[in-house]
Formats: sequence, C-alpha cells, structure tokens
Amino acid sequence: MKVGLVGWRGMVGSVLMQRMVEENDFAHIEPFYFSTSNAGGEAPSFGGKTAPALMEATDITSLKQ
Repeated sequence: MKVGLVGWRGMVGSVLMQRMVEENDFAHIEPFYFSTSNAGGEAPSFGGKTAPALMEATDITSLKQ
C-alpha cells in the first residue's frame, strides 16, 4: 500500500514516525515522503524502508497518487 507522508519532520510528525517504527508499520507500507523545502533530496529511512527521493509537497498530482 502506498502511503504519502507530509509533515514527518515536525514535532508531531517525528512522534508519529517513531510510533510507526515501534509498531512495525513500515513493514506493511510503501512510504513516499513529501517536502516543501527539499524536494528531490534524499528521503529518510524509517523501519529499514528506503523511499524514493523527497517529492514536492505542493504538487497535487503527486499527492493524489
């Protein structure tokens, strides 16, 4: 299942990422990370899952996929 994650670097997002690692949620998803300031940059690796490059958070077409 594809899951787009926006806001993963903030205070609330970082808590969510930690909780997802603890619950092994990343084993069940294909994560895609979005950023408004670093699109094209290296995506983080949570739960041992490597994701494609950061995607542009203002690109509605990408967010809809």
